[in-house]
Amino acid sequence: MKRILCCLICLLMLFSFVGCNSDTTPVLSGNYYAVGDYQEMLTPYLWLDISENKFSLGAGSVVSYAENGSYKILDSKIIATSQSTTFEFEIKDKNTLVLVDNGDNDFFKIPINTQFIYSEDLK
Repeated sequence: MKRILCCLICLLMLFSFVGCNSDTTPVLSGNYYAVGDYQEMLTPYLWLDISENKFSLGAGSVVSYAENGSYKILDSKIIATSQSTTFEFEIKDKNTLVLVDNGDNDFFKIPINTQFIYSEDLK
């Protein structure tokens, strides 16, 4: 009887770990591009490095100015702090971020609620 009970407990423990996901990062490292009607090379982008919690936000690949800094994730949001302002993105899923606060950036203003989609392709 003890042997059967022990086997059942072991099986329950085994099945309880089957549903666990070891990937706890809610975002991906790489480039996220704004969805919208933009000219090629002028699509706003957000670059994230999850290993070092760094970001870069720019108005396009041909524009030399970009906001750079670090970010943290709080309550399904990315709080990205640069040298001059703070941006806030809502995490919809690993592939989609939505800008909810564009800070007080005077150089370029990306509209609120702009969606950024993850892409492995460089634009």
